[in-house]
Amino acid sequence: MATEVKIPTPDQTTEEVRIVKWSKAAGDAVRKGDILLEIETDKAVLEVEAAASGVLIRQLFAEGEMVPVGRVVGFIGEQGEAVQAPSGKTAAAAQPIAAVTAQPLAQEGVPVKASPLAKKVAQKLGVDLAEVPGTGHGGKVMRRDVEDFTASSAATVTPSGRVMVSPNAKRLARELGVDLHSVTGTGPQGRITGMDIQKFAAATKPAAVSPQPGTVVPLTKMRRAIAVNLQGSFRERPHFNVTMSVDMTRAWQVRSTFNASRPEDKRLSVNHLVIIACARCLRQHPAVNSRFEEDRINYLPDVNIGIATAIEAGLVVPVLTSADKLTWDELVTQSKKLVEDARKGRVSGAGKGTFTITNLGMFGVDSFTAIINPPESAILAVGAVKNEVVDTGQGIGVRPMMKITLCSDHRVIDGVTAAQFLESMKIYLEQEIVCP
Repeated sequence: MATEVKIPTPDQTTEEVRIVKWSKAAGDAVRKGDILLEIETDKAVLEVEAAASGVLIRQLFAEGEMVPVGRVVGFIGEQGEAVQAPSGKTAAAAQPIAAVTAQPLAQEGVPVKASPLAKKVAQKLGVDLAEVPGTGHGGKVMRRDVEDFTASSAATVTPSGRVMVSPNAKRLARELGVDLHSVTGTGPQGRITGMDIQKFAAATKPAAVSPQPGTVVPLTKMRRAIAVNLQGSFRERPHFNVTMSVDMTRAWQVRSTFNASRPEDKRLSVNHLVIIACARCLRQHPAVNSRFEEDRINYLPDVNIGIATAIEAGLVVPVLTSADKLTWDELVTQSKKLVEDARKGRVSGAGKGTFTITNLGMFGVDSFTAIINPPESAILAVGAVKNEVVDTGQGIGVRPMMKITLCSDHRVIDGVTAAQFLESMKIYLEQEIVCP
């Protein structure tokens, strides 16, 4: 039976995405884990992987089309296998971008179909939904449509002289102060994408400066999404925090041995040591690698660790998938690439995370608590490694100590479970870690 290719849910606030590129064409052989397509959200460009092996039988949406999250966009199966597209969507055609934009405006007296967020935004901005072209399924008005309607009318998709630009790129241009006429588009038919705007801004704009006292600035889309996401997490999840100190003497020695024979870009950092320890301990404590799902708890089969990464616009969490199955060299290489890509606007593994690590140790922070990244059940907050006077068991001595805090969802994780998880990490880093 054919496997559906669905648009993942990147975060708690994204309702729809744009298909940037299909990496596989209909009829191409596909292996599980291959990159099938790239999608663009308000935050970044993401890759969608194949969930099964076989042949890409059918594509239901073309490059440039807007697609609601969770929507089926294709099928993987056996060559010649018959599949039926979901109601309301036929096979994608190679049409110009302008042919797949908004549906006609609502007729007078006919109720307007709109998402709950679109209605809320429209009410806040004083927009008549009947005047807004809808790009959702069946002409449904989405939040993005309302925001675009209130924006300036320049830079729409037309074949005669006006700039071809995606809605996401248009918003980024406004936020970053980029003149669209100065940007070269790399999307279909020369359309300007969000990545084009980010690259242009990075190359031409001066470095960001600190906020100025007495000024008021509007929220960026990313900052608004972060606010909504984390506020919801803190409100809906009963957080509790457990902190433990770890003697990093042995781990520090192992790190030095590992790094001695490797070039600088292949060397272990403290954060890599924490990821290695977490990957091992999450297997030992499945309750920490779980999700609360209404009337059940889902103990997840994979260990996918999110790495909280600060970028100029806010915070993103690229995900290191199957972290427990990686060699140390693979873990170092892949995690560094994830962070570098995230800072360039490309976030990998969105929606796949089972656990997150956030580290403020590089800023000299001793310890802190963090807000759980939904729908996960825990996040580990890592402090700095600092020399401290401690009882070594053989007298008083100075040791490199690091505080780690597990912030947990009490609906899933009990205090004893959290303490046992941290104890396992402590034992591994202090006693069991060895250089591979």
